[in-house]
Amino acid sequence: MCTLTAAITLLLLTGTCSPAETPTRDAGKGFIAVVGAGQNDPLWLVLRGSALQQQNFIGNVPIRTVAPPVISSHAQAQLIQKLRREGMRGLCVQVINPKAIAPHLQRLANDGVAVVTMVHPIESQPALVHCGVDQALLGESLADVLAEALKQKGTIAVVHANEKLDYTRERYEAFMERLIHYPRIKVLREFDCGGNPQRAQEMIRRCMHRFPRLNGWVAIDNWPLRGLDPREPLLPASCRLITTDPIPVLWDNLDSGNCFAMIAADYAEIARQAVLKCSIALEGKVVRQRTFLAKPRPVWSSSLHPYKIEWMEWCSRPAPPESSPESP
Repeated sequence: MCTLTAAITLLLLTGTCSPAETPTRDAGKGFIAVVGAGQNDPLWLVLRGSALQQQNFIGNVPIRTVAPPVISSHAQAQLIQKLRREGMRGLCVQVINPKAIAPHLQRLANDGVAVVTMVHPIESQPALVHCGVDQALLGESLADVLAEALKQKGTIAVVHANEKLDYTRERYEAFMERLIHYPRIKVLREFDCGGNPQRAQEMIRRCMHRFPRLNGWVAIDNWPLRGLDPREPLLPASCRLITTDPIPVLWDNLDSGNCFAMIAADYAEIARQAVLKCSIALEGKVVRQRTFLAKPRPVWSSSLHPYKIEWMEWCSRPAPPESSPESP
């Protein structure tokens, strides 16, 4: 276990500190750009690794993987404009802020670039090809795992960000609708944290002070665990926390018992499908299945070890063929 943890840490540090860009094999023919949210985004290594693994399956169009230094919609838009000037023919982009990036992507699509959105969709006419996570199924999974944890009976509270984030609103609505199937689980309180981790933690602690016998919490996204020391108990041992997206920095919260379960998905499949659909469009063919949604699945402490191995496999990639080593 220690060897695996060390290997994962080395992989993540290497990926985070590595240069942002993989050079093209032949920029004169154009390329498919896979653009991440930021070099420090936890999903970027997964999306990058999975995308590069598709090079041998899509023909002669090179794949170029790049992300801005930090998570920024403005920096991402500028980067995409730069890539277009350099000959980008296809774009698979991890959307940060759908409303901010939509006009840029619409212009590219109108200009003939094959655009595929990843993780979060955007509103456009006609709709762009999209590869992401099934948010409705994710919300339903939160309810099902909660019911399993509480043996279908108990009083809970919910943390969401419905006023600010559209994708979490879809999760929330699916969660609440699914919870109807478990009539002995009652929602005592709901809190809108606005997507702020510190605020989410403060809300949980204040509520637990008033209602110490709560049986469970559901966080529609993993805000309460962000920046939290896994050794610092957020809830009493008798109270179960269920949330989403078990990224590496949060894994210790499952081992420590801070979190009972987290809902994951096959994130690597998002990038794989995006690259394949983008290459189909570049061949002049019709992309018949214009939406791919990865199905969610829970990760518990007992299943964390195989999930870590799977994450490493998602992030791994061969050296870019017929190119020099990555350089700034």
